[in-house]
Amino acid sequence: MESLVILVSSICIITLSIRLYIDMQRLYAIQEKLENTTEEKEVLLDFLHIITEDVAKGANKDAIYRRLVRATALSCGAMSACFYECINNKLVPVAVEGLFPPLQRKIPKFKTRSQFLENVIAHKPMPMDSGIIADVYKTSEAVFIKKAMYDSRIIQHEDDSIKIKSFIAVPVTFAGEKYGVLVLTNPISNKSFTSTIFSLAKTLGEQGGLALYNLDGIAARVVRSQMDNDLRLASSVQHYLLPRKLPINEKFSTTVTYKPQLLIGGDFYDTIKLEEGKTGVVIADASGNGVPAAMLMAVAQSKLHYIAKMGMSPAQTLMKLNAELVRSMSSDMFITITFAIIDSDANTITIARAGHELPIIYKAKEGKCIEVKSSGMAVGMVESEIFDEMLEDITIPFEKNDVFILYTDGATEATNSKGEEFTTARLITEIEINATSTVKEINESIFNAVKNFAHNNSLSDDLTLLSIKKN
Repeated sequence: MESLVILVSSICIITLSIRLYIDMQRLYAIQEKLENTTEEKEVLLDFLHIITEDVAKGANKDAIYRRLVRATALSCGAMSACFYECINNKLVPVAVEGLFPPLQRKIPKFKTRSQFLENVIAHKPMPMDSGIIADVYKTSEAVFIKKAMYDSRIIQHEDDSIKIKSFIAVPVTFAGEKYGVLVLTNPISNKSFTSTIFSLAKTLGEQGGLALYNLDGIAARVVRSQMDNDLRLASSVQHYLLPRKLPINEKFSTTVTYKPQLLIGGDFYDTIKLEEGKTGVVIADASGNGVPAAMLMAVAQSKLHYIAKMGMSPAQTLMKLNAELVRSMSSDMFITITFAIIDSDANTITIARAGHELPIIYKAKEGKCIEVKSSGMAVGMVESEIFDEMLEDITIPFEKNDVFILYTDGATEATNSKGEEFTTARLITEIEINATSTVKEINESIFNAVKNFAHNNSLSDDLTLLSIKKN
């Protein structure tokens, strides 16, 4: 009986010892995992700190690639690492750390070590149609091959220094942007990579993708900032070219409202002092908007100035302008323009219209607006033979309290939330309601009416209003 008790006690002690051993092993595993996790966090924090400084200092992509490869190789204890970037539908090795083995070809034996090393270092682009690296790039799924010696996907080399014993490939992506594939081979320990190292490599790949994404964002902001500076400069030049004050004439009052859709626009307006008692008035709209339209506007404006001084009629002036511009303008560019000459002594306006919106004159005696209709095609669309035949001069009386209005389609084609346009009819109504006011008040009422009509819709085009009232 005593022997049985001793036997049972021994079994209990052995069982407890086994349980204690198992629990201790679990505790050690948990402790090791916690240590690995802490170490991984420290690695990531160090990497993020360094990479953030690189991005802030304006490092380019190549510098980030090199930093990522080196940091990953050191952190993961890899003998070699490489970053493959997709260029022209091929995966190109752009950063290498250590003696990284070629993955797409076997290295033959060489007589000298230097020849061998030259061939190992000379990594070539890899096709996108096949291979483990291509699969990682296309699927964005990381690959971990613990025992690469037994995996048919991995090319093995005869030289021990580049035999691939363990292999990790992780995608470098962020927010849907693919930057490449980061590859690690062979731990320094001469064992296999662990799942912890695989997890660390994936996380470093993600952080590398974030850094590259931020770098792209900074580069885009720099370009955008440079473009904004250029636009501001172009806008300043354009405002310099457009008259800040229209000439004061005791016989009529003039004002203009100019609202470009962008920072710079394709509308232009001007008044040109001609021979005694005559003033040239022009409004035009170059096709498109932004910088190209503004450049075309500047060229047309400068040419018109010297042509108008020749003393020809408005139609003849536009004919000469078209002849000078048509061959130098691209086929998708044109200018709609109205040029008028006000003769304050004869109380008349002579108008030529090259495809522009119909001028409007409010006749004070009748108390209503009249659209001045005339034929003409836009400048730059056709050669002189056709253009000249279409153009004509129209002369109308310009009497006391009459109002002459020139405008661009940014006013009449402004749309509301239903897609309806402001139209010429609404413009005429607004003019007739406010015709007895000053020209400044007339323009303000028209612009406010257009803005209220469009409400939350932004202007779809540049808007210019040029109003002249006979005193």
